[in-house]
Amino acid sequence: MRRNKQPSEYNDYGKYVELGDFRERTRQEQQQVEDLMEQGFFWEEAIKLVQLHEHLYENAEMKQRMENDEYMQFARWLYEQGAINEGEDE
Repeated sequence: MRRNKQPSEYNDYGKYVELGDFRERTRQEQQQVEDLMEQGFFWEEAIKLVQLHEHLYENAEMKQRMENDEYMQFARWLYEQGAINEGEDE
C-alpha cells in the first residue's frame, strides 16, 4: 500500500521533496543569511540575495541560459586563468 504524500512534503512547484533534504536545505539557507548579515547586509537584503542565488543556480532553465551565455563563458575562463578572483578585494 502506498502512503499518500502530505502537502507539506511538496515544494512551491508541486515537486515532491524528501523532508530530510528540505531540512538540510533550510539549514544551509539560514547559514547563508547569517553569513550575509555578518557582512553587513540587513535581514531583508540577505533573504533576497539567498532567493536570487537559488533562482540563478538551482533553476534548470537559468542554469542552461548561463551555460550558453558567451559573457558567462568568458568570465568563467578568466576565473579559471586566475585573471579574476571570487570575493577577493583588490
